[in-house]
Amino acid sequence: MFLVNTDYISGKTLETLGFVSGAKFVFTVIDNKAIESAKQEMIAEAKRLGADAVINIRYAPSTNHAYISGTAVKFV
Repeated sequence: MFLVNTDYISGKTLETLGFVSGAKFVFTVIDNKAIESAKQEMIAEAKRLGADAVINIRYAPSTNHAYISGTAVKFV
């Protein structure tokens, strides 16, 4: 699964499948484990859509949750 924060992948023609996201809420300070969990949730959602990649990835961590989102795409 390709994960990029740009709206394109060089050399690939993309078909948009939809918006995907992942979130992890914690009762302590956000750490890499929480961010990774949110990312894996987003990837699982993209795979369910049949995606080859997620583009335009954005992270939005705060004091009690990690949120990640992007656009699932398929190579055509």
